[in-house]
Amino acid sequence: MDHNLYHEDWTKLASCRSVGGDFWFPEVGEPTWMQARRICKTCPVLWQCVDWVMRTELGVGPKSRYGVTGGMTPNQRVAYEPQWLAEQAAGAA
Repeated sequence: MDHNLYHEDWTKLASCRSVGGDFWFPEVGEPTWMQARRICKTCPVLWQCVDWVMRTELGVGPKSRYGVTGGMTPNQRVAYEPQWLAEQAAGAA
C-alpha cells in the first residue's frame, strides 16, 4: 500500500505536512493518538484525506492498516468502510 499521500495536489493544504511522520504512527495507547486526531479534525482537506485513505485501504484488514489518517485510527477506518462504500454508491447513483 502506498502511504505517501503527498503526491496528491490537495495535500499542499494538509495540516499534517508540518508535523513529523512518526507522530502519525504512535504505539497503541500513546497520547499522541488523540493529538494526531485533533490535528486532523481541524485540517482544511480532511475529507479529501478520508477519501484517499479509504480508497487506498479498501478491503485491507485491520492488521494491515497503520497510523492516524483522515482523523481516524486503523480500527475506526475499518468500522467506517461499510458506510463509506454506501456513500460512494449513493454518490454514483
